[in-house]
Amino acid sequence: MPHIIVEYAEKNLDDTQVNAILQVIHQAIADSGLFKAEQIRTRAYPFRHFSNAGGSEPYMHVQARIKSGRDDENKKQLSKVILSGIGRLKLTVTSVITVEIIDMHRDSYAKFTES
Repeated sequence: MPHIIVEYAEKNLDDTQVNAILQVIHQAIADSGLFKAEQIRTRAYPFRHFSNAGGSEPYMHVQARIKSGRDDENKKQLSKVILSGIGRLKLTVTSVITVEIIDMHRDSYAKFTES
């Protein structure tokens, strides 16, 4: 926990860039102390078709799905940490990067692991 999901315009990032984004987000969150490194799950999904406010400028959207119970200040800090991490990469292929923190209902969250 948390689950970090990066959505990006497929035509604007190659695999190396996407891997770098996932790694820098993972490290930035781990360094923040908000979550332990081994708890952080990151993944990325490309999208082929999109519109950005009616235009064609590419964008990136990051969802951070966390168990409910964190206060607004923690969530705000997590957003800043993610944006700061991505900012270190100095990407020039996206016009807007947004971050959304989403609470997952703690009591209904379930997990299976093989022993």
